[in-house]
Amino acid sequence: MIRRSGANGRSFIVIALALAAGLVLVLIMSEEPLNATRAFFLSVFSNRFYFGNLLAYSIPLILTGLAASFAFTSSCFNLGIEGQVYLGALAGTAAGTLLFGRLSGVAGIFVMIIVSFLFGATAAGISALLKTRLGVNELISSLLLSNGLVLVVDYFIEGPLNDRPSGLAATVSLPDEFRFERLMSPSNLHSGIFFSIVAAIILWFFLFRTREGFKMRIAGMNRRFAYYSGVDTKKVIFWSLFVSGGLASTAGIVDVIGIHGRVMRGFSSGYGWNGIAIALVARNHPLMVIPAALFFAYLESGAQIASLEANVTTEVAKIAQAVIFFLVTAEALIPEGFWRKRYA
Repeated sequence: MIRRSGANGRSFIVIALALAAGLVLVLIMSEEPLNATRAFFLSVFSNRFYFGNLLAYSIPLILTGLAASFAFTSSCFNLGIEGQVYLGALAGTAAGTLLFGRLSGVAGIFVMIIVSFLFGATAAGISALLKTRLGVNELISSLLLSNGLVLVVDYFIEGPLNDRPSGLAATVSLPDEFRFERLMSPSNLHSGIFFSIVAAIILWFFLFRTREGFKMRIAGMNRRFAYYSGVDTKKVIFWSLFVSGGLASTAGIVDVIGIHGRVMRGFSSGYGWNGIAIALVARNHPLMVIPAALFFAYLESGAQIASLEANVTTEVAKIAQAVIFFLVTAEALIPEGFWRKRYA
């Protein structure tokens, strides 16, 4: 209980400091500080369009946050989420265009998500095999592979799969039958939000209510102890990275099916790194990933609205998110004894 309270306390401090950083930046950069502050912090709740877009932006962040937290739970580090999101979007979209006319809308969407999951999982599985077979650090291999995947996906977007009549750096659009239903018109919110919430609940159940999930958590706390306790740690490493990559890929295809309708070059930039920060804020707890992702979406949406209503640069959100990333990775600066005294 003490440890959980301390972790919650640190998370609240991180959020408060990030909001304070955002406030200071808004006040400094705007010629109308009061109007800019209102736009940044409150306008997102002023109408269904803004609020619906906030919820829509949180959907891929929930999935990438789950992808990162699932790997982190077993002390594996998947830094290839950016590339896996991008690859999954392309693979699922390609499957959708090929399957049009052969499957119904629901079946087509299901197949697209499965194909996307398998492509991203395979990409992460390569890093897992390198780790378990050759001892290659998965942090390095996943990051390097991700950078390569981004270039490969860009090639297909601008080459074989490009929609040339549109004049865009984008693939051919998916048919309307293979799109999620909109929920809060005229915003971009779509029914894919239920997919992300269900995914969080399933992961929570797996990690905290099953034997295999318990093995993952034990391996994450102390891999050597888990090994001598009879846990197949190599198996844990492989499956944690495999599933993590699959979840990351589903973030890409869900965003395409729900909002864009096609893969546009660079559409998912930042999803992976934000997902890592979200997992750190959520302390790798699947259910806490949801509010953490909503908070990141709130910062991003607030910055976009402030740029429209008060001439504030959208980079304010990036800086606030960078503050969060720095603080959660610099947790060692806060002595553990401080929290023990506070919550004892």
